[in-house]
Amino acid sequence: MGRTQMKKILIVNNNMNIGGIQKSLCNLLWAIHGQYQITLFLFSAQGAYRKEIPPDVQVISCTSRYRLLGMSQRECRGRTRLLRGCFAAMCRLWGRERLMPLIQRSQAMLTEDYDCAISYMHGGNPRHFYGGTNEFVLNNVRAVQKVAFLHGDFQKCGGNTPYNRQLYGQFDWIAACSEGCRRAFAAAVPALADRCIVVPNCHCYEKVRACAGDHPVQYSADSIHALVVARLAHEKGVERAIAAAVAAGKDGYAIELHIVGRGAKEQELKEQVQRTGGEAYVHFYGEQENPYRFMPGADFLWLTSYHEAAPMVIEEAACLGLPTLSTRTSSSKEMVEERGCGWVCDNTQEGIEKALRTLLQRPELLIQQREKMRAYRCDNTKAIKEITALLGT
Repeated sequence: MGRTQMKKILIVNNNMNIGGIQKSLCNLLWAIHGQYQITLFLFSAQGAYRKEIPPDVQVISCTSRYRLLGMSQRECRGRTRLLRGCFAAMCRLWGRERLMPLIQRSQAMLTEDYDCAISYMHGGNPRHFYGGTNEFVLNNVRAVQKVAFLHGDFQKCGGNTPYNRQLYGQFDWIAACSEGCRRAFAAAVPALADRCIVVPNCHCYEKVRACAGDHPVQYSADSIHALVVARLAHEKGVERAIAAAVAAGKDGYAIELHIVGRGAKEQELKEQVQRTGGEAYVHFYGEQENPYRFMPGADFLWLTSYHEAAPMVIEEAACLGLPTLSTRTSSSKEMVEERGCGWVCDNTQEGIEKALRTLLQRPELLIQQREKMRAYRCDNTKAIKEITALLGT
């Protein structure tokens, strides 16, 4: 089939900075490029993943006020910085519903018509200056079919508001990244349950394996090594992992916690370690271009989030044979327990500490779990099947 006969797909996202949504998008593009004529519309054409986009994907960006939704405050300069700061303050005061008309008026309707237009970011807390892709696809794009992707627990990420429910009601389909996320959305918006389907994240397994083998980190043999790879934000609950590791270390257990990532809570977490005298047990590495080299030698991946969608890092660790210990979230049972990738604990400080000490007291569980995961199958078959069914051919 020639390129002119391919379906025209538009995907809208804020930027290509390092983050789970951006990584998922990049993987999706590599999984389906060549099958469709894809245009990627970015509010701000920046970010580390920008250079990893397939070469046959057309990338365009905007000069309208939508660009401010793709930039952080520290990335702005001069009048742009002042304008973004004003918009963020307005959003906190009055909500995104009042602000978006001011932004939409600065953006003309796209001149191209598309077979399918995809809003790749979910609509979060309307008081946060974040998102905007749902509004853009609904108001600035002409397409036969419009789809909103859902990358969060709709009930727990602040998205379950009248404004967001009204927006999702205008889409033909809502594509949740896991069954747990689909259930959470359907429970919040029963009228849209029939329109909400599951489209799992795609993964670049061969790249993960190659990166993991590039100067893998060597850990000491006399400790159990727990690994956190996450954005250091409130919902990730990293302070709970730190508290559990430091308490166990002071009780005589041989535990070291390795934290890869940056975020708004980084300084607060470092101060927590210093305040509790946990320097011997907790190590920070900041944002890493190649976080996978930390995985092969670790004993388990640790997720202590208050709420999660479908963290890509679980599957990435699984393809390297690294088991996961996760708190109970909307998707942890299906991603960890049901797939045989590790353990799920109660989503409390007590539950986290109890699960950690079980592994420290019985390290043979870690060895047995790694052995089981030798047979773990990693592929994008289901994800590609679902996205193809959604987009057609």
